[in-house]
Amino acid sequence: MKKYGLLLRQPQQKKPPRPPLPTALGFGEEEEDDVEKEISRQAAKKKSLKDIEDTHKKALEEDPSVFDYDGVYYEMKQKIAQPKALDRQKRESKYIKTLMGKAEERKRQHDVIFEKNLAKERIKDDHLFADKDKFVTAAYKRKLAEQEKWMEEERLRELREEKEDVCIAFLLLI
Repeated sequence: MKKYGLLLRQPQQKKPPRPPLPTALGFGEEEEDDVEKEISRQAAKKKSLKDIEDTHKKALEEDPSVFDYDGVYYEMKQKIAQPKALDRQKRESKYIKTLMGKAEERKRQHDVIFEKNLAKERIKDDHLFADKDKFVTAAYKRKLAEQEKWMEEERLRELREEKEDVCIAFLLLI
């Protein structure tokens, strides 16, 4: 940040004194100083190792799994993956039921149309086989009965839709 106006000079901070230069090789060496430095260095090293060991023991006493990194990692991954798996199991398609229902309805309509065309062809060919017996299986009779029932349900549904149709009701009111 810049300052404007009269700026007074600040006194310079004193630099820390420079350590003395090492003496020339072979001069001023005292073995006693080196031994004392080595002893103090070893003592500091032992003390720091002991402190680290104490901290390690305290951490293990508080939580035995404090250094179990892999276990914690796999547990976290499992917690993330578990909801995804449940979501996949719960999820159902929204529209497949209606699509399947419509497909079934179209199939029934197609079958009815096919049977009507088949009946028309039989009527055309009846004069050729007038003297022959006609055989109809029980399964075919059931199928025809189901088709008749379905046709009646469709007719009733269409009538109900016409009654409930808003556009027609609105036109009748006008």
